[in-house]
Amino acid sequence: ALFKQGLGCLGTLYSHQHTFVLRLTSFPDGHKAEDQAEGTNVAKYFDRGWCATENAWASLTKDSRLSLDLGKMRAGKVYNWSSLTDDCTQDGGRRPPLLPSAFAAELEKKSFTNGKDDKPLVKRLYEAAFEEQFGKATELFYEDLGWGDAEAAQLAEVLASGAAPRLEELWLQRNEIGDEGCKALAAALGKEGAAPRLE
Repeated sequence: ALFKQGLGCLGTLYSHQHTFVLRLTSFPDGHKAEDQAEGTNVAKYFDRGWCATENAWASLTKDSRLSLDLGKMRAGKVYNWSSLTDDCTQDGGRRPPLLPSAFAAELEKKSFTNGKDDKPLVKRLYEAAFEEQFGKATELFYEDLGWGDAEAAQLAEVLASGAAPRLEELWLQRNEIGDEGCKALAAALGKEGAAPRLE
């Protein structure tokens, strides 16, 4: 009973606007998959169903600097907070949020290693976290993530859905969004009910 109760809260833990999520998306330099104990899951991070879900949760409404891909750290480099967050959010380190339908489609390509098909459960948990976090979000900080037009278009789909009715501020500076991305965002925000409080 406690396990199921905890499982139901995972989406909130990973997606909450004020929690840090540190993702280790690649093995450290020198790591060899064949050196692992038999039965160890050595599938790539983004091919794993639960890892992909945790990553998607952490991409919902969290501040730019609170979801870091530690797999992007470079061997031999000495980091401070600024350089760590720069390296660990750029070049795909942080994706835009996905609508539940888009997440469900991506999930079909993932595998779960526990021998069960967790996809129906994970889809429900993702949708619940999506609705919870976007439903209460008043500010979205997606700054300095290296996003371009494709990422802006993906965010535009989410905003056009009306998922963020309380949104008052949207921060996208220091990205690489061009004319096409700006057009997609403007069209999305121009839809009735998309973000009525955003000025």
